[in-house]
Amino acid sequence: MDMSVIASTYSASGSSTATAPKKELGKDDFLQLFTTQLRAQDPLKPMDSTEFTSQMAQFSSLEQLTNINTNLNNLLLFQNSLQNVSATGMIGKRVTLSNDEVHTVAGVTFTNNQTYLKLDNGNKVLLGDVKEILGGV
Repeated sequence: MDMSVIASTYSASGSSTATAPKKELGKDDFLQLFTTQLRAQDPLKPMDSTEFTSQMAQFSSLEQLTNINTNLNNLLLFQNSLQNVSATGMIGKRVTLSNDEVHTVAGVTFTNNQTYLKLDNGNKVLLGDVKEILGGV
């Protein structure tokens, strides 16, 4: 099968040239390329069944990887929300930082998906820099 026919057919059926090209292909691109390949094949010499099965398996793998990626992103968002809730419970408590300083938590801020504790001295530290929670004042 002539790949130049597939490439020209795919590019002709793709989006307009005004949009910036994507750096990676997604499942929709793969499916469109696959169906274009099927349409462009010689009916007297159809695609080998093992090649067809291999491409279908690749498409199935791509679909599952996309689903895993979506689920991992959702899990990360959930974990961040739990971390934020737990950080608000530290307000008013004394904490030991990784540098062994002890401070009272005055507040909590959330910046760029990071949880920061506002300390009694006015500084902000990452929640991950807390070594020990000592309790109230």
